[in-house]
Amino acid sequence: MDIEATIATLRRYDTPTVWNALTKLRGNRIEGLTFGRPVASDPAMRMVGYAVTARMTSDHPAPLTQAEKDAIRFAYYRVVGNAPGPRIVVMEDVGERPGLGAIWGEVHAAIHRGLGCVGVITNGAVRDLDALDGFPILAGSICLGNGFTQIRSVNEPVSVFGLTVHPGDLIHADRHGAMIVPPEQLEALPGAIDALLAAEQATIQATRAPGFDAEALISLWQKTN
Repeated sequence: MDIEATIATLRRYDTPTVWNALTKLRGNRIEGLTFGRPVASDPAMRMVGYAVTARMTSDHPAPLTQAEKDAIRFAYYRVVGNAPGPRIVVMEDVGERPGLGAIWGEVHAAIHRGLGCVGVITNGAVRDLDALDGFPILAGSICLGNGFTQIRSVNEPVSVFGLTVHPGDLIHADRHGAMIVPPEQLEALPGAIDALLAAEQATIQATRAPGFDAEALISLWQKTN
């Protein structure tokens, strides 16, 4: 399997389509996807990549010296810069008031693009929406200040929007939310997507045919499900 080509193929489709295809392969499960209403920095955004995880706070000053803060930040940058690509940072704001301040704005978007990231998912906040230069961020809220933002840990499991993410998980995300792509289903997903879209188009075309009624719908449903 050409993993890079498969990832490029998945990037062509929205996340609900990829999720629906995955359920065709393994059955429906209410796990491995986000819930709620995240804020998309760009409604047209799509990202597919491997998770680099971190935790942060923004609602109070961290009880750390400046040297300790810098050590964590520099370790984080090194992890991001050396992780397998394409990279998606998944950052959990673990403060008592997540999103009180935003670490994600114009400067950090530029930094992470430069470090090879293709996007960010966070339950925290985003700002500088007009200055992100197309860098996709899926956030929990929008704010105007940076609060007391501080990275607290790197490369540990995190939870965002009800989804637990481990370092290295393959993520597909867009404005609807994010999902984990199981590695054992990766190779079969493009074909499952093609079959799903063909079936959906057959249904849509049938609804436009003369004489379409409930019986025609039931007959079609029995053939395609």
